[in-house]
Amino acid sequence: MFIDLNGVRHHYVSKGDGPPVVLVHGLGGSLNVWYGVIENLSLHHHVVALDLRGFGRSDPGTGSPSIARWAGDVAALIGALELPAVTLVGHSLGTLVAQQLALDKPEAVDNLVLVGGISWFEPPTKELYLKRAELVEGDGMDALVDEWLPGALAPRTQARLPQLVGLLRDLFLRNDPASYAAACRALAQAPSIKREDIGQPTLLVVGDHDRSTPIAMTEELHREIPVSVVRVIPGAAHWLALEQPDALAAAILEFLI
Repeated sequence: MFIDLNGVRHHYVSKGDGPPVVLVHGLGGSLNVWYGVIENLSLHHHVVALDLRGFGRSDPGTGSPSIARWAGDVAALIGALELPAVTLVGHSLGTLVAQQLALDKPEAVDNLVLVGGISWFEPPTKELYLKRAELVEGDGMDALVDEWLPGALAPRTQARLPQLVGLLRDLFLRNDPASYAAACRALAQAPSIKREDIGQPTLLVVGDHDRSTPIAMTEELHREIPVSVVRVIPGAAHWLALEQPDALAAAILEFLI
C-alpha cells in the first residue's frame, strides 16, 4: 500500500488486529526485513511497517533526510492510520528515529523496542559513515557490499543459510546510491537525544554477534533510559530480524504481556 506522508509517497504494510505495533527499519533496509517478525506479531497485534523515505519503495522526497524528518514521517503515518498509542520498534538507524519520536510525541508511543540500538558514535565512526557516503556516490553500492556483508550476519547464519546471505546482498545492492549516501550523512550527523527523558518502558534487544551496535552500546542505552530491560539473542548479529525473527517476535510479545 502507498500513502502520502509530509508530501512524500511512502510504501507501507498493515496486518493483523489488536494493539498496534509499528516497525521502523535501519540503514540500507526496507520493511521486508521485518517479514518474519510481522508474521509472528500479527497473530496478536495490528502490525504496521513502512519504508522510510529514500528506501525500499518509498520516494526520497526533496531536501536532505534527517532523524527528525524520518521521525516526522512515522508520526504522520500513525496519525493518518488513526492508531492509538503504539509500540514502536526500531532497528539500527531506526532506533534513533524511534527514540526521537518517543520524545517528540510521547502521547503517540506507549512502549519502545530498540533492536541493535544506537546510543552515539565516536568521531572515527562518524567519519566512516561520511567516507561510506562518498564511496557509494562515486562508485555505487557494488563498491561497498563485499566489505559490508561479512559483518551483517553471524558466522553460523552465513554457513547454514547462504541463501539468506544472497538475499541480503541483493537488498543492499538495490539501494539508490544517492539516497543511501544521504542517509549515511544523516546518521553521522544524528542529534544528541536526551535518553534520560524517555519515559516509555523500553526493551533493548541485541544479537550476541553484533559488531555494528555491540552489546556495550545496548548496555549504555540501558544505563541512560530510565525504564529499560535488555535481551541478548544468541546466534545473531546486526540483522537480527532476518536471522532470528521468531526469537525477536517472542521477546517483543513477552515484553508486552
